[in-house]
Amino acid sequence: MRTIRYTAAIATIIMSLLNLPVGLDPSAAQLPAVVAWLVSVLGLVGIVAAIGLLRSAPWATPAVITVGGLNLIGAIVAMANSSDGAVIGLVLSIAGTALSITYAVRRPRTAQAA
Repeated sequence: MRTIRYTAAIATIIMSLLNLPVGLDPSAAQLPAVVAWLVSVLGLVGIVAAIGLLRSAPWATPAVITVGGLNLIGAIVAMANSSDGAVIGLVLSIAGTALSITYAVRRPRTAQAA
């Protein structure tokens, strides 16, 4: 389980690092400035979520799945618009999301006190 969790976190961190500079030059990404800054914020949130996943925080798995899903939607839109790097974004988004879902389904459940 540790390997799946670490791999999901690494894929999320790489995708998030690729998202960070988008807000600095929105014209290069051919995006409105607001959308470009939201992509950069998503990058920050992804890094925090991935670190939380590495630390096994209870909130981290749903956060990484959400970040991966949003990145997946963005990658599909980027592919439809023939944007540079869309394939890389799609592969990383699929990997991070799929591994996070796999970890969420297979991770051991802790017993809750009644």
